[in-house]
Amino acid sequence: MTLENQEKAPVHDGQEASGPRYTLEELKEHAESLLSVKEEVLAGAFFGAQDKLFTVAEAHTKIEQFMKAKVD
Repeated sequence: MTLENQEKAPVHDGQEASGPRYTLEELKEHAESLLSVKEEVLAGAFFGAQDKLFTVAEAHTKIEQFMKAKVD
C-alpha cells in the first residue's frame, strides 16, 4: 500500500473515518504532506501502537488529541 494515490485533503471533525488503513511506517513517510506534522509528532501521538493499522482520519484525530494533551 502506498499513499501517493490518496487524496491529500485535510480531514476534519465530522468526516467519515472509514477508508484504506495504513501502517504507522507508511503514515510516517507522508506525515508532513498528508497530516501537516513532522514525523516526530506522529511518533509521539502513536507511541505504543506500532503494530496496528490506521485510517488517515484516525491518525488526524490521534494527533489532535496528542497536541492538546496537558503536560505536567
